Amino acid sequence: MLTRRFSPLFALAALAGCAMQPAGPGPDIARVSDNPMTRAALAQTAQVFPNQPLAPGHYVWVADKAIPATGPIRVLVSLRQQRAWIFRNEQMIGMTTVSTGMPGHPTVPGHWPILQKAKFHKSNKYSDAPMPFMQRLDQYGIALHAGTNPGYPASHGCIRLPLAVAKRLYSLTKLGDPVDIES
Repeated sequence: MLTRRFSPLFALAALAGCAMQPAGPGPDIARVSDNPMTRAALAQTAQVFPNQPLAPGHYVWVADKAIPATGPIRVLVSLRQQRAWIFRNEQMIGMTTVSTGMPGHPTVPGHWPILQKAKFHKSNKYSDAPMPFMQRLDQYGIALHAGTNPGYPASHGCIRLPLAVAKRLYSLTKLGDPVDIES
């Protein structure tokens, strides 16, 4: 059972019995990403969330009862896909669109621990811009946080998440949990 967040148009179509998913098989996983971690996440996506298209700002979670109660949280972000996957005990529990760093303000790939968390943070660099549910990844200001999610890289290096995802992820993670950012 899935918990889904869709646009109102999609919800109306679903109630009317319409299918808005593309016909045919999912993406060619080998062609979509060269990175083995991202390929593995895409393969698991096909099993956990079959034929689930995501428009900018949308996300999916497995049902609460299917999420393990304890265990480490890991986040995988694909810069190329503008997607993030959330795992608990290596079991995928959510997937979302993201908006990462725009040209001139890149989001740096790598393995990052969550260093700091703050529900109500304001940017130290960019005119006190709000960064709700901020989870800092490095000492220079790169963080996961709620923000505009247009479907393409548009941030100053941070990873913007839909508000509901940022809030829920904030409640699940602890300091030191890993965030893997793949190109």
